Amino acid sequence: MFFRQEFSCLYVTDMARSLAFYEKALGLKVLRRKDAADREIAFIGNGESAQQVEIVHMNGRTGAYDHGENSVYFAFRTDEFEAARAKHVEMGCFDHDLSEFGVYFIKDPDGYLVEIMPVRK
Repeated sequence: MFFRQEFSCLYVTDMARSLAFYEKALGLKVLRRKDAADREIAFIGNGESAQQVEIVHMNGRTGAYDHGENSVYFAFRTDEFEAARAKHVEMGCFDHDLSEFGVYFIKDPDGYLVEIMPVRK
């Protein structure tokens, strides 16, 4: 028996804004979309990994989601760590460093954290 993670899911308040953010910040593009009466769903990825992110917007939802104290986040590796940091600072989404671990975090428009890690040799 095995388990392979397929995707992580984020609930967002503005689908277009979130898709634009993830494309600009991380190069993730829409792989497939589905719409239903109460929600729209997009799966995004980049071909570097089989892992995808599912973006869900509940129609009619306008208020921010409460993330509480549950600090859930996901991580991406980059081969251009310093250039990525400069880009994220310029975008205004840089959140904080964890310099003792050699990583930093960005925050998406809905307040979700994303860890950025360098390729380690």
